Amino acid sequence: MNTNEDSPFKNVIVNSVQEMVDALRNADWNDPTGAIRLRTDLTMDDIGDVAFFINTRVFLQALAEDDGTAATATGNLNRAFVAKIFDRLVLSERYREMTRRVCRVINEQDCWNLHLVRIVSGIAGLVELRKKRFQLTASGRKLLSVDQAATLYRTLFITYFTKFDWYYDFPFRKAVWIQPTMAATLWRMDFILKNWCNILGLARKVLLPRVYENLREAMTHETDTEEWIFCSIALEPLLKFGLIEKSKGEDSVGSEKDNAVRITPLWKRFIAFAVEPDLSNN
Repeated sequence: MNTNEDSPFKNVIVNSVQEMVDALRNADWNDPTGAIRLRTDLTMDDIGDVAFFINTRVFLQALAEDDGTAATATGNLNRAFVAKIFDRLVLSERYREMTRRVCRVINEQDCWNLHLVRIVSGIAGLVELRKKRFQLTASGRKLLSVDQAATLYRTLFITYFTKFDWYYDFPFRKAVWIQPTMAATLWRMDFILKNWCNILGLARKVLLPRVYENLREAMTHETDTEEWIFCSIALEPLLKFGLIEKSKGEDSVGSEKDNAVRITPLWKRFIAFAVEPDLSNN
């Protein structure tokens, strides 16, 4: 697995799978010459239908239009602002209709997709709460332009995967080692999910052995399945960013035995590694 002097990956020298895994666990996701490399030249054609990306742009654009918006006493977006952008958000019709049916007035946390967009945008430094108002930062205003779409997508991805705490989105079981080792998991997925792969048993194939053990330890109820926990923690973020697709048509990945996933063309455009995985003997 040595890289040679003519390779674009010559800055990362690895001699074994274990060395590559170690490099990925310590990788700087912003480093274009590191163990994991995230492209910066995506186009709107590549990412224009990615829900999390679109919804973030809707959120940022609305803040730009209104020159910010007032926060509630609990630090959330106010109801008027939520009502203004709710129909602009990319949501499944089922989710939209259910939210309207259940909530007479829609608050920020009633639309969890918007809530996550607001939280991640804040962590990414695109939005700040200043004088009890949510305002675009200079970075947020800059990345809102169409010619910065690739940088915005990349910023959101890195923030979501390395800075945002996934336990906040899925607080039901604590498989705490999945997120910190996600670069290594992505590396294994890059090989295993080139073709459709049933989600039943997928966790064992793509997680590092000790991480898989941690997942099993998180199964504290007799009805728990590893697929439910793994899909909710590790696969849903990839679905949000348009990097995997599922064989069935539900809004989420789900954990049904006959559901399968594979990487998308966007994954192939966006994610690369210093050494391509070959796990055919694993």
